[in-house]
Amino acid sequence: MSEDPTITRSLWHRFTLGSGPLKRSTDRIQVLARVLLVLGVLMAVPISLAVATATDTSMRSLAESQAASRHQVDATLLEEAVPPMGNDAEHTALTAKAQATWLDTTGVVRDGLVRAPAGTKVGSTVTVWIDDSGAVTAAPMAGSQVVGQAVLASLATFTAISITALLGYVAVRRLLERGRMRRWADDWSVVEPVWSGKVP
Repeated sequence: MSEDPTITRSLWHRFTLGSGPLKRSTDRIQVLARVLLVLGVLMAVPISLAVATATDTSMRSLAESQAASRHQVDATLLEEAVPPMGNDAEHTALTAKAQATWLDTTGVVRDGLVRAPAGTKVGSTVTVWIDDSGAVTAAPMAGSQVVGQAVLASLATFTAISITALLGYVAVRRLLERGRMRRWADDWSVVEPVWSGKVP
């Protein structure tokens, strides 16, 4: 189904604020600002895609580095994993921290706090991630996390560019409206005495 040319002309007429001898210089500046706004939003798309690609490459490199330097080992609990009472931002209702011991990749015995399912008894083993120094660390970044970071970076870039372009257009429009109101007031100060019969 083809688009109605009348609708297209009407939309174009509104976008360009009309035409003819009554079109003011401020109207032309506003149309230019609208064009720049559209261009800014359109340019935000390839820029956002480029940011997504760069972020994906960087995050994948980081994930590969983490995967190479982090290892899973079994840690033996030295105490029961009991969640602390009250509000603790570092635990959930399903897990708790407990002292444990484990062997690092060189065979050295290490000890420290590990997270385990709440209620896990002394002597039980839990799987933890350690780095090359033997310290407990987070699991390597997963592929879904890499994709998520790239998507977030892309959306943030697109949103930032689009909002900046929109705010720029709004600022220009407000300045133009103030100028129009000043000129209208100046013109009215000349016409109003004649119109009202108050010309001395």
